[in-house]
Amino acid sequence: MTNHLKIGRYELIEEIGRGAMSVVYLAKDPEIGRSLAIKLLKHELVEEEEYRALFLREARAAGSLSHPGIVTIYDVGIWQDRPYIAMELLEGDNLDDYLEEHGVFSIGDALELAQQLTDALDYAHSKGVIHRDIKPENILVLEGGKRFKITDFGIARVEHQFMEAGTEDREKVMGTPAYMSPEQISGNETSFKTDLYSLGVILYKVTKGELPFQAANYGAMMQAVLQDNPEPLNAYSEQGFIWQSIIFRLLQKNPDLRYTKTEELTQELEALAEEIAQERKGISTIRFVSMRARWAVSLSSLVLVVMVLGMIWVYNKQNTLMNQLVFDYGNSMAQIISSETAEPLLLDEDVALQAITQDIVNSSEVLYLSIRDKDNLVQSSSLESQVGKIYKPFDGSQIIGGKGSSRIYENLDSFNQEAFIFDTPIMFQEKVIGHANIAVGRSNLINATRSSLLTMIIWMFVIMLAVFSGVYWLANKFTQRINKTRQVIKDIRSHGQSDLIKINAHDEVGRLQQEVNELTQKLAGLTKTQHMGFKNNTDPALSELTDIEKTLLIDVADSNENPSQ
Repeated sequence: MTNHLKIGRYELIEEIGRGAMSVVYLAKDPEIGRSLAIKLLKHELVEEEEYRALFLREARAAGSLSHPGIVTIYDVGIWQDRPYIAMELLEGDNLDDYLEEHGVFSIGDALELAQQLTDALDYAHSKGVIHRDIKPENILVLEGGKRFKITDFGIARVEHQFMEAGTEDREKVMGTPAYMSPEQISGNETSFKTDLYSLGVILYKVTKGELPFQAANYGAMMQAVLQDNPEPLNAYSEQGFIWQSIIFRLLQKNPDLRYTKTEELTQELEALAEEIAQERKGISTIRFVSMRARWAVSLSSLVLVVMVLGMIWVYNKQNTLMNQLVFDYGNSMAQIISSETAEPLLLDEDVALQAITQDIVNSSEVLYLSIRDKDNLVQSSSLESQVGKIYKPFDGSQIIGGKGSSRIYENLDSFNQEAFIFDTPIMFQEKVIGHANIAVGRSNLINATRSSLLTMIIWMFVIMLAVFSGVYWLANKFTQRINKTRQVIKDIRSHGQSDLIKINAHDEVGRLQQEVNELTQKLAGLTKTQHMGFKNNTDPALSELTDIEKTLLIDVADSNENPSQ
């Protein structure tokens, strides 16, 4: 035995929600042990038989829907003259609460929301079911924002007729009219395009964080929906402008200017999703490359190539000049040493030669010095172990040139640094009496060259950054103007009208924008679109015409009415 209150065969566990229209209970189906939600409508909403019959008819139609994006209705019925709905129990927040906690969506997340809701609405519309009350409170956010479900199919029409009956609580029942389409507010017949309009309001809000129409009270909001135009979204990218165009087409006041089929909206959303997916794969796999990136990378690459070639030429030229300075220094040192050591060598003053040798090595950049006589016997050396022995060249020494009677060698291994070795004859009265062998280090030369190279590389990157930033900024200004022009053309193509472009520069793009403005003005003169003057008394033969063909027919009709003009 159980003490739980029952509605039909369902046991009510506890109340889990309450709104202006209904009370929601957690319930259990004892026959299959399934937990579910029971929505029980209030007495005042369906106190008349007319409303009960309408509710049952609409709820049963909604109950035939089976789609992953729509909350499943298990059962509908009457309990104590009060209709109820037994539906799928889900854990999640409604979209309004989710937005308040997490803030606005990125374009990618908003696009995922749009695709899921559009797919669900397309399915419902194909079954002949229109929601009529698409708003954040009727959208459940599941799995942390990865899945979305629409609820309350089948109730909105009852709410709508209840409001029209003129009850005192109609504002409580319907809430804000911000999500209602202009045709709903004006009392015109609704269609699947009514749901598309409400979807546009939701997508605008999740993208910008505010409603497209702002007003202080109920009446002012209805007036804004009927007459005002929404502010542009914060769209600065290619995808942003496309996304804005989709939302603004959904928000057209005239249903004829919205999407003619839900499938058409689905295709545009899929195309935008594909473009965003391609962008996320990286620049190497993207078919479309932004002009600003292409220009910046191309010009920066050209500058890089020119600077690298120039740097190589300067480095080689500098290295040659540095080597020449070392050659001149070494030869000069060799000539001076030969002159200073000629007399002591001739007089066999070995002690004096050794003193001169050590003094020169200790007080100059000379790494090594040896003096040998004409018989190639070392008389003095900075390496005292060589004195009195036959001179032997250092291993690894390679001749690289000469100047006069001197020979120049390069040695990379025998000293603690790379060195040039100068072998110069010692002359006395124009006769060769011996040779001086001098090693001069290259460390200062290498350090100076590397420091110069590092400076050039740093300057190269600074210049590259300046060029890239400058070109990117200029190209970005250019592409912004192009994107504005493209957006106007897209609006004309989609809606037959657009705002004029503000022309800031009279260049090639300015001329293009001027031409687009003239086209916009010409179309504006032809098109006479009423905000809400649309009734379903149109000749069925006109329903297949395009917007431009309708415009031409309107213009011809006006000409016939005013033949004097």
